[in-house]
Amino acid sequence: MIVMNKERGDDLESVIDKYRWEKHKEFVKPAFGKGCIMDIPGFILSSFGIGDGGNTRRILDMDMESPEHVIFLLIDGFGYSTMKYSSGKNDMKYLEDFLDRSSMRLITSVFPSTTSTATVSYHTNMLPVEHRILGYNSYIPEIGTVCNMISMSPVGRKDSCILDNGYEMPWIRKNGTVHSKLESNEVRSFLYLPNAIKNSGLTKITGNGSSISGYVTVSQMITQLKRDLINFRGRTFHFCYISTVDTISHKVGPYTDDAAMEIELIFMMLKEQLINSPSLPENTFLFISADHGHMVLDRKQIIDFRHDKELRSWMSAPVYGDPRAPFMRFEKGGIESAIEYLEERYPENFFPVKIPDLVRGGFFGNSRNNVERVDYLGDLVLIMKNSSSVFDYSLKILDPYNDGESMVGMHGGLSLEEMIVPFISRKIA
Repeated sequence: MIVMNKERGDDLESVIDKYRWEKHKEFVKPAFGKGCIMDIPGFILSSFGIGDGGNTRRILDMDMESPEHVIFLLIDGFGYSTMKYSSGKNDMKYLEDFLDRSSMRLITSVFPSTTSTATVSYHTNMLPVEHRILGYNSYIPEIGTVCNMISMSPVGRKDSCILDNGYEMPWIRKNGTVHSKLESNEVRSFLYLPNAIKNSGLTKITGNGSSISGYVTVSQMITQLKRDLINFRGRTFHFCYISTVDTISHKVGPYTDDAAMEIELIFMMLKEQLINSPSLPENTFLFISADHGHMVLDRKQIIDFRHDKELRSWMSAPVYGDPRAPFMRFEKGGIESAIEYLEERYPENFFPVKIPDLVRGGFFGNSRNNVERVDYLGDLVLIMKNSSSVFDYSLKILDPYNDGESMVGMHGGLSLEEMIVPFISRKIA
């Protein structure tokens, strides 16, 4: 793993060569067990003496004494390419100072490189193929419909969480969360979330075992974090989720002054409100990473399958997943015809890959457990080329407020911009 303190100008292409998809070298394959965000939760658990963890420590090149307090800051959308753009701005003194005083390694996201998939892996230490949440929207076979994986509700019915109406995910409950495992080992776990998602369906899955605090602003979150660090006696873990960089990247763009300023403000508050505090407890470590980066969409390469009647004649469900990682299901006998059609009709935009091929290739993780079935994934995934994306606006009948067409930055795919994220580490007290 490459340490990039003051050598952050190193050629990114040479840094990530080992992450490339051998068959399609323009894409980055998730590096499970070799430098992936999926390695972080195991490392955190091992830091508190839970599990073996030797491999994750080696992977992340981290060797520290057993900490009393660990802060993990997950900045949504904080991809390496966005960070690099921001650090190149002349007035980014807080970001630059923080990086100069820290260690940084480049690691990959999971696939799809999207928040719901990555977040569940972070909170449960489960591979995507194990926790089965693969995309912003997913098709739930037991319910027979497409559901939003943040609210855990059928598309268009955000107030009807399927977890409150009889649907269970016993494989996640049986595995437990990072928070519940820490709690069982006398480590108090705190989770800080924006108020808007504090009580979401996804939080009901991922927050089990933690003490959850909602916040309105990032400064309020850091204030509460500092208060918990100072007041609680005993070992603690603090999982802090910040969504603002992702929101700006979606709406304005990831390579803009707007995103850069938001990043600078986060690092300013970390220094002024947290790191410079004279009352932080000793042996406190801070780790920062992301769930994914962003690709800027090309408006001319947005494809709407709503109008493709020939393709829809084979489909058994609307397209789901993410615009940069669309999943598809087909009527019996229709897969081969659909593949041939997609390859001929959209050769410049994407190529289809059968789900079993991706599973065997380890794109969703080489499962450590016996995964009995993968039919919940569907039949095909479309691997996006260039800045293409796929929307299925037939879903707007159910979700009329979906504003996906207004997005500037997007994620979910296997591009360098989406897949490469920083892992930054530093002892702060």
